[in-house]
Order: sequence, then structure tokens, then C-alpha cells
Amino acid sequence: MKKIYSEKEIREIARSLIGKTFGELNDFEISDDDYGKGSFGYILEEDVYQYGANSKSEPDFEEAGIELKVTPYKRNNNGTLSAKERLVLNIINYMNEYKNTFYTSDFWNKNKRLQIVWYLYEPDKLRSNFKVTHELLFEFPEKDLRIIKNDWQIIIDKIKAGKAHEISEADTMYLGACTKGASSKSVRKQPFSDIMAKQRAFSLKTTYMTQLVRKYIANEDFEELDYSFDTEFSFENDIKQRLRKYKGLSVNELSKLFGIVNEPKHLLDIIISRLFGIKGKVSNTNEFSKANIITKTIRINKNNRMIESMSFPAFKFTEIVNHEWEESDLYTYFSTTKFMFAVFKQKDDDEYYFEKVVFWNMPLSILDTELRGVWKKTVDIIKSGNIVKEIKNGIVYNNFPKLSDNHYCHVRPHGRNKDDVYPLPVPDKLTGVVEFTKQCFWLKNKYIQDIINSED
Repeated sequence: MKKIYSEKEIREIARSLIGKTFGELNDFEISDDDYGKGSFGYILEEDVYQYGANSKSEPDFEEAGIELKVTPYKRNNNGTLSAKERLVLNIINYMNEYKNTFYTSDFWNKNKRLQIVWYLYEPDKLRSNFKVTHELLFEFPEKDLRIIKNDWQIIIDKIKAGKAHEISEADTMYLGACTKGASSKSVRKQPFSDIMAKQRAFSLKTTYMTQLVRKYIANEDFEELDYSFDTEFSFENDIKQRLRKYKGLSVNELSKLFGIVNEPKHLLDIIISRLFGIKGKVSNTNEFSKANIITKTIRINKNNRMIESMSFPAFKFTEIVNHEWEESDLYTYFSTTKFMFAVFKQKDDDEYYFEKVVFWNMPLSILDTELRGVWKKTVDIIKSGNIVKEIKNGIVYNNFPKLSDNHYCHVRPHGRNKDDVYPLPVPDKLTGVVEFTKQCFWLKNKYIQDIINSED
């Protein structure tokens, strides 16, 4: 007969796990090779709580209304802690979930209270020696819940619009819709379109879980935004309304308003922080960190042109060739990251004036077509050893995708100088070199400007 646990018993058992390895928690012999990604949860379900693995829509401890989750965190090279991965919740039933309200949804029914068990992931240890270190009975704070409700609605609205196949993790802030299945070919029917959609699950984003790790395990505090978040508006619209009063003020006027002197190097970034009423970077606030929102300042000159394209971290030639598209750094970055563009426009007096902020994430329809094409061409060039096209007057011209090749993305150098290089997986056929100047992907300035102009 299945045992019924009280909340107190669930907590007491979770606390008793602290300090124990997963090898110690097993009731039967299992080799380290058998510790797969889901095996730690299986051990708690089968051996510790003994209720049996399941995929039902109710929480694991139905009577207590508590779902059990086991999740890893890691120690970074700089000593900080972060979540190792997102926290995957329940599969999204496209054919049913849209019929619900948030509080009658399968998501809320299953996940409103989470008994989280954390273990420390250590790459140099046997998986059976990973140790449980912390536990937490977690309920969403009211401030977070408002955002999560809005995230849930964004996902549901895409399903209702017949666009379940276009859902992206970057569409939302805290509650994501991650792919879930054996491969990218794991698909499901959707109710308002004949296009098969990737199977997805509700999940708490890696960045959201990292903030929980740093708060409850590392005991860190973070700056928080003071915003009203009127329930009639999204977080993004609330921010836009808040900053609207600064529209039309020059950089010089804003510097005087906030007491910024000596025109520091990152003046525009500092101004953006002051617009939000904080001291540190906006991207480091509790809300922006949880949502993985990256801030970028954009300058539009008096000819109404954005001069510079936008660069991203350099890729390593020896690593990019070993990834599939959906495992690549480029795909991961744009499928999980939202941007806030802070726009400053130059006027005839040559001064720059604050214009607006624009929230944006890469549409899956562009990511899986145009960017994938640029990425694949880049990988093919590196694999083939056909990097150098020609050398004229001492200048090296390469075969990587150019600014003029498409409207979205290209590849350009991203090193300190021509001697700042990464090794190649195969020597270049024309020159025989085994290393090449660091490169990175760039978003085209005209594409970003079109995004900004579309919100006028």
C-alpha cells in the first residue's frame, strides 16, 4: 500500500539526506555508468520515499500538494555558485493546457509547491559520489508569481495562435518551455495548426535556478528593482512606462540629473542603471538575472543609422565543429536570452538623447533558418580547412559569412589583434596555418535597427 506523507515527514526525510552521497542512498548495487541524468530523482522516488517513479499530472505527494525535485548546482572557476541546468517540470499538453486558467492548469496543480533537493555537481568525481547538500520547500514569492503567471500566459497564447512550433525559451522571463524528448524529432500535435510542434516541458530557467542557489545556498543578496508591476501590464510594459519620463533628455542632462561626473568610460551603462534607481548593472539585478535579460546600449546617429553591428563572445574553432546545431553555443544563447536595447538617438547638436527601451528575443523562425545557415556555413568552412580565401597586400581575406551575405548575421574577427588566435581542428589548405585569428558571430546593425524601428 502506498504510504501517504505529511508535509512534516517530507521535510524531515529531505533534511536527513544532507551530507549523503547517492551511492549511500541506493538500496541496490548500481555501477557509476548507470547514473544517468534522471537516476538521482529515481533513487529518491524508489529508494528514499518509496512511492515509485511516475509521470502523472498530480504532484508526487498528492495529499500534501508537494512535487519532489532533485537538481544539481556547481562551483564556478571564480568561486561563485550557479545552477548546472534548468529545472524541468511537467510536459506541456498542447491539446489540453490552453483550456485552463493559470490556477486550474496542470502546471500550477503539479508545481505550486516544490520540495527541492540540491546536490553538488563535481566533474572530477564519480557520479555515485555526488553529495546532497541542501533542501528547500519552495513556494513562488508573490513578486515572482506575477511574472510566472504572465510567462504561462505567453506560452498559452502561442498555442492558441497555432504557433506552438514557434515557442522559444527566450519568449518568457522565469518560466520557460524547454524542449523535452529523446531528440529534436520528438514532436506533438497542436490544437490550432497542422504543423507538428516540438515536445516541450514547463521549466524554471537555469538563470532563475542560479538565483535560488545563490540566495539559499550561498546566502547572497541582490539589488531588486522597485516596480509596481500593474497586473494589467507585463513586466516589460511596466519598465517602459517607468522610463518614459526620461525620453528626450540628453546624455549631458541625465548625467547632471544623476550626479555623474568625469564622463566615465561606460557612461551610458551607468545612466541606464540610474534610470532604474540602482547602483550596479541592470543585468545583475535579481529580476534581470533570473530572466536572463541582457542590456545593450544602442546609438543611432543623426542620419538615423546604427553604425556598429553587435558582437558576441568569440567561438573556439576546435569546439564549434563538434556540436550539433541545437547543442551549439549560438543556438543556446539566442534560444534562452532576452535583450533590453536602451536606445539613444543623436540630434543635430551632436548630442545623444534617451529615446526608449526595447525588449526583444530572437524569433525561433529566424534562429532555426537564417542563423542556422550562417552557423552551418561557418562550421563547414572550418571542417574543410578552407578558411583563407586569399591574401592581398598582406591582408588575409577569409571565406566566413560576410556582412553583405544576409540580413541577420555574419562572422568577423574578435581578437585584440591579428596575433590573438585560437587553434584550428585542421590546418588551413591555402596557408597551412594551424591557428587563426579569433572570430565571433555578429548581428547585423540594419537588422537590430529594424527591430528598434518596429516599436515606433
